[in-house]
Amino acid sequence: MSTENCALLNDISPMFRPYVRNIYQDLKLGLCKTKVDLERIGGSANGGESQFRLVLPYCSKKLKWDIIFDAATPWFAPDFRFDDESFLSNADEEILVQGVPSLSEWNSSNPQSLSEVISELVTMYKVHQVKKLNEDENSRASFEYSALLGSALIPEQDVEVWVGTHVVEFLIKLTVDTSRLPELYNEGTDQNPGIDTALLLVRYPNPTNAELILSPFLTKVLGTISLPMMHQSGVLMDYVPMVTEILNNKIQDLLNNDRLKRELLAQLIVKYEGAVLEHDANSAAFLFEMNDFHWILQIDIAIQFPEKPPVLTLRSVYHCSKGKPKFKVLPGCSYSNFELYIEQQVEIFKNDCTECPFTLDVDSVE
Repeated sequence: MSTENCALLNDISPMFRPYVRNIYQDLKLGLCKTKVDLERIGGSANGGESQFRLVLPYCSKKLKWDIIFDAATPWFAPDFRFDDESFLSNADEEILVQGVPSLSEWNSSNPQSLSEVISELVTMYKVHQVKKLNEDENSRASFEYSALLGSALIPEQDVEVWVGTHVVEFLIKLTVDTSRLPELYNEGTDQNPGIDTALLLVRYPNPTNAELILSPFLTKVLGTISLPMMHQSGVLMDYVPMVTEILNNKIQDLLNNDRLKRELLAQLIVKYEGAVLEHDANSAAFLFEMNDFHWILQIDIAIQFPEKPPVLTLRSVYHCSKGKPKFKVLPGCSYSNFELYIEQQVEIFKNDCTECPFTLDVDSVE
């Protein structure tokens, strides 16, 4: 939690603080599943202990909703003030009971109560936006939305809609299989706690500049991906499957390359079994001897393999330079002449080491 948010939380009355802490720590909204942020309400110096603003992710926007508790009756549900005045402006009690049951059944002793209400309100906000979209059934954006859902390619809950004065936004969650990527990159949930999502942001009336929004982990894994332009006459129900296929093919290429990398390491480990010092999914180290000269061959294989060849590093067991074992990173070599190439490089490396005045006293290290 940022210093500013910590200060804001500390200013809130202890009666309401558990609701805010639960929202900040546990509530993740929108298709991007990002955390909700907090802000002070301007001019609320006297009411800072009972009111605050939530900044909620939705499409490419940040919804700003004010939450106002009554310190005199802390067991009551809060009031809400939305930045979209048309949202719930004429809602009757029946609509609220059906759409926001957690509000009508408010439980002041449950720290999750406010989070549950916010989640239900966001769902209602999306319904509100879809109704605004369908007010003009002849619009291009309304047709695209209906056609996309009618094609059964994307479920309704995987599309967020926002309708502005002159623009309509669709944020679409793409069906991308990322299940094996954390395994591939040896990053468990501790290092990759977020949800790996690929989102497509499209705006109308000009859909040609569609944007691909990847979670941080997917951005690291897949790198920069150039999307094909969506032509003005193109339709979402054709474009979305095309982008999805590009991403899934990219992921499959990474998995295939990883299989080749593991096969290469396995072959080397089996062939030089007696010389293996250590190995993992991306590297291996071997201890060899040639003409009474002992040396270590370190093989590191990057995620770009086989486009990027393995990095081969020779390390001397005896010699050091500037307090570190002397080493030499070799230029790439042909796999067909691997052993001959290594022998030639070791001979050169040996001569370099013996000419070096710094040696490592193995007995003193032991």
